[in-house]
Amino acid sequence: MNPKPFKPAIGLSNPHLQTILSGAGRKLFSSKPVKEFIGSAQQHTVEIDNVHLCFELNIQPNRPLVVLIPGWLGSSQSTYVVSCAHALWQAGYCVARITLRDHGSTAHLNQSLFHSAVIDEVIELVDILAEDHGELGVGLAGFSLGGNFALRLAKARPKLAVLAVCPAIEPADTMYRIDRSAIYQAYFVRKWRDLWRQKQQAFPAHYDFSEAMKLTTVSAITDYFVTRHLPFPSTHAYFSAYDLSGDSLQGVDAHILAAKDDPIIPPQQYQGLPSTISVDLTQHGGHSAFLKNWWLESWLDDYIVSHFQHHLSEIPEPSATVQ
Repeated sequence: MNPKPFKPAIGLSNPHLQTILSGAGRKLFSSKPVKEFIGSAQQHTVEIDNVHLCFELNIQPNRPLVVLIPGWLGSSQSTYVVSCAHALWQAGYCVARITLRDHGSTAHLNQSLFHSAVIDEVIELVDILAEDHGELGVGLAGFSLGGNFALRLAKARPKLAVLAVCPAIEPADTMYRIDRSAIYQAYFVRKWRDLWRQKQQAFPAHYDFSEAMKLTTVSAITDYFVTRHLPFPSTHAYFSAYDLSGDSLQGVDAHILAAKDDPIIPPQQYQGLPSTISVDLTQHGGHSAFLKNWWLESWLDDYIVSHFQHHLSEIPEPSATVQ
């Protein structure tokens, strides 16, 4: 049921080029139908256990639902999330794009801080979406850290059809790999600083991140974050809370798509996972990119549609009015 094997265009196989163009480059290629799709989405904010979470919803009648979870410091507006959502919408699915707490432009919504070990609020949000729009089946796809969330949700809610794209299985290893690259390190440090500036501006009586702004590595900022703001005795304990290696996913039924040349999450992280989790490794693709041509179209869009066509109930062809 999968699309043709991934084969990037000549000159587009470099994993760093794939990864960087997938984020920054694809913003320049947003088409009119994609912009109309974004504009037609229903924007929602829900309160779950005193936490406000946002999501965007594109509904069409009598269709299964696919929920998408972006990666760390991404949002419902991230290019790869929108691209996959639009492809699923065109294929006839209802699509919900979640924004995790503090991600995107939502830092002002909650005084409490997001951290990657949280899961209950995301489970409850998916439950709400499933109850309201999942009568014909619910699929879930997560990207990078969102893939880690998706796999934990697969454990908590076995009836979900779950696809994890380049999921972070061993978060400590992922952090160190980010810090070994000047490009990725600078990107994530900048994004994290931006988040904390927003948080401090929204809640000046509660937060002062001036010391964190002086730190220049993801590992140093993580240590600061854990020791000052999280209920974990150490950074090691924090990572252990959402590390999915070993038998953490025993009995979980899910599917992973990843690339052997991923510069952030190497294929070794997928070794030793339970046999109930299938892993599809491509030779190229970078980190959640899989760009197939110089128009920066992603093979991931084809893959995710094909995956849910196989794992969710069959649906009729979308009407001609779907854009």
